[in-house]
Amino acid sequence: MKEWIVMGDVVKSSDADQVTLQRNFAELIKMVNEAFKEVLASPLTITLGDEFQGIVKSPEDVAFVLVALEEYRWKLEIPILIRYSVTLGQIDTDINPVIAYGMLGSGLMETREALLEMKKEDDRLVLNGDFPRKRQMSLSLNLLLELQEQWKWKDRDIIKGYFKFKDYKKVAKDLDKDVSLMWRRFRSLDFASYQKRKKLVNLIYGDRN
Repeated sequence: MKEWIVMGDVVKSSDADQVTLQRNFAELIKMVNEAFKEVLASPLTITLGDEFQGIVKSPEDVAFVLVALEEYRWKLEIPILIRYSVTLGQIDTDINPVIAYGMLGSGLMETREALLEMKKEDDRLVLNGDFPRKRQMSLSLNLLLELQEQWKWKDRDIIKGYFKFKDYKKVAKDLDKDVSLMWRRFRSLDFASYQKRKKLVNLIYGDRN
């Protein structure tokens, strides 16, 4: 049976402190699993210290989970980038609803091979398999990831505040900053464009007919 398989790994993980990386990565994966347990056929499971795999129930759920991984890393203040390989592929064994281990199928091998191959590329997402609007799905989510990748870690308090409040006035109050300054920072970080790109992702992944 064909399932939506998601794998990811941390970009340049060898440059990080391994103990801190594994602790933070585990916290991020746990947070996403708890928030999206209803859409995960098999939960995101860390297979190595810097890699995970899981199975989601629909293409719309792919978007939900990947966007959450990106946004939650700012909320948790975890300075990592993740590359993703997503496949609509064959799994021959029963789906393990408790942990993403012990399953077999060509889809899992295809997803992992694509993840290894994309380390040579600039994009942080690759889609594999045969399904409608594949190019649109890939482009829209890569555009979202591209904008996030432009944000600087020094702005993490503002970015975290944006995901919490979505309102520059509330972020200014929370950080005890000048309102006009925060308005300018919201513009320079291009949060308006982020919202448009996120809406495009949700539209394309949720409406594929």
